[in-house]
Amino acid sequence: MDQTGLLHSIYDSVISIAQGRTWLDTDGLEPNGRVSYKRGLDKAMTSFQEAHANAADDLQIVILAEQTFLNQELQFCDSTEKHAISSLEKASKSFDDALRSLEVVADKVLYNAAEKTHPTDSNYRISSMPKDAFHAACISHRTRINNVLRTPGINLVERQLFTQRLANMTSAQNVYLDKQKAALEQ
Repeated sequence: MDQTGLLHSIYDSVISIAQGRTWLDTDGLEPNGRVSYKRGLDKAMTSFQEAHANAADDLQIVILAEQTFLNQELQFCDSTEKHAISSLEKASKSFDDALRSLEVVADKVLYNAAEKTHPTDSNYRISSMPKDAFHAACISHRTRINNVLRTPGINLVERQLFTQRLANMTSAQNVYLDKQKAALEQ
């Protein structure tokens, strides 16, 4: 899979979605708005499905796809949307931390040492593995997406996109759990 192409597709999809939303509120441009909005949602869905399909081989792309989408959404936030801006910035930073964890779990020696810094209490573990920054990012982002899905009136196609993104976070966390187990095998 071409990471650059996938991330470019994500970038383009958010631009089309944002443009479509703007045009839907502009007299005379409503038909163009529907086309742009739908095109953006379709492109995003295809991109997130591709990332999901390749999660086992390229876990990084799942995180980068989500982070790219969020960072693009951030660019289209109105300055008055303080809560949304704060949430998107926090999510992006948590994905930076997740990517750092992904680098460390690839090194068995390093990850064995890092694992010893995590409490053994079940509150700090997932399936006996450390609940580290990768898990924290996936868990908090699933919560964020679930909160959006509770909003009434979300377009069915956009709801499907959020559901796909939710599935991507669950898959990413499961693949990461396998990487943790492999790194901690004696």
